[in-house]
Amino acid sequence: MSDLNENDVLSMSHPNFGTASTFKVSELKQKVREFANQENKGSAYLNAKVQWFSDKGVECELLRVQSSGWQKGRLRFKLEFIPDTPTASPPDLNSPLDDLRSSL
Repeated sequence: MSDLNENDVLSMSHPNFGTASTFKVSELKQKVREFANQENKGSAYLNAKVQWFSDKGVECELLRVQSSGWQKGRLRFKLEFIPDTPTASPPDLNSPLDDLRSSL
């Protein structure tokens, strides 16, 4: 799994967010924002989007800005939590000197 660049291009045989079959990641983000701002557009419209949010995702092809060709795969959305203040990582209980001490 990897993050997508705003200028990466996606191609889908059945796009659902009002995009063309080939579109930039930045265009998809805009369409998703528009979708989230619409209150109720009918259950058929919403059901078409459910697959995007499932673990399975939807089939697509990706053309990265720095790549030499299309890569087949799946696209899915995920939620990410980013804390306001980073938590300190626990101290490493294994000292590099432990091995030396045990051999003495």
